Amino acid sequence: MSANDAMHANRTYSIQGEPYTLLNRLGHGSFGSVWRARSQSGEYVAVKIVDFSRARFYIGLNERAHYFSNETRIMSRLKSETESIVTMYAHEFNPRYGAGFIAMELGDESLIDRVRVLHHVHLRTGSLEDYIPAKDRQNIWIQLVNIVLALQRQGVVHRDLKPANLLFFGPNLKAVDFGTSQDESAGYHHHQKTGGTRPYSAPECFSGRVPITSKADIWSIGAILYFITYGRRPIYETSQPPYGVFPTRSHAVQDVLYQCLQRNPNRRPDHQWLVQHPLTNSMTVF
Repeated sequence: MSANDAMHANRTYSIQGEPYTLLNRLGHGSFGSVWRARSQSGEYVAVKIVDFSRARFYIGLNERAHYFSNETRIMSRLKSETESIVTMYAHEFNPRYGAGFIAMELGDESLIDRVRVLHHVHLRTGSLEDYIPAKDRQNIWIQLVNIVLALQRQGVVHRDLKPANLLFFGPNLKAVDFGTSQDESAGYHHHQKTGGTRPYSAPECFSGRVPITSKADIWSIGAILYFITYGRRPIYETSQPPYGVFPTRSHAVQDVLYQCLQRNPNRRPDHQWLVQHPLTNSMTVF
């Protein structure tokens, strides 16, 4: 356990008047850490801590403050989308600790962990086709489409949808981590923020030359579909399968991958196309 972890472990912090006791760290990133915690009523939750006490990972304090305020603002807007977006219970900046705190619902497992289990189950059947069973892949895909539809309804572009930012809450897959999200109505300006996670974030998130719209999230779910089909990231940033791997036999999956992983956002399909595609709306397993 690091010194920073030791500082937080078993401590109780008040977030909007509700005490939460941190139990164990679940993960960490450039902006902070996420902890399993217990509320005063005994409910288990997740608590995210964004540390403002010092700049780390080459990220300044102003950028950290923007990340925290942006995440809480976006999550507040998305509070009605409970089936597809993680629910935030409370948030607060505490100057005493030089940190921002966000209490939210606690997930069961990440998409990465679920896919790993499904892959091992798939191997035991003796199947050599694709990375996980087609039925499970299609179920995950439908939930990914529901996530981007929820974001579009609220005018939000996530910008950083990736397996690590998707958690299962029971059977429901939900998106988390909205610090780098933006309003779709923001439009383009030459100072727009760039960045994300290659290759899951769309190419325009890194160029700074074109508007970042909801088409960016359509790229992302295409890249995630690639991951659950081949077990690897789309390293070529196209629908081309990994070197030495045959393309999936599912023509429906091939079609979705080809359409979503278009580097030009204008060539990607819209949300209605996703909804109407057989991979999304057919009872047949592809």
